[in-house]
Amino acid sequence: MKIVSLQSVGLGAIFSGGNGATGFNEPYILKVGKKLKDGRGYSLDVTVTEINHIKPYQSFEYYEVKTSDGHIRVLPAEKYIAEWSE
Repeated sequence: MKIVSLQSVGLGAIFSGGNGATGFNEPYILKVGKKLKDGRGYSLDVTVTEINHIKPYQSFEYYEVKTSDGHIRVLPAEKYIAEWSE
């Protein structure tokens, strides 16, 4: 099984509700094969190529997100929900 997407929990972009309304939090979503988005929802010229779940110790885990620009982004596991697929 492999991870196909991650969705943030309690993180993301805050958008105004307009006319002084309190606004809402839109989750940050990463999907394999899709472009990354910045905090305002605009696509960047970087595609997610692979997402791995890493658990080097019993009480510590994180997600490793590899992208087309050759970078590896490390995200805390307690702040994201993973979608797994065959």
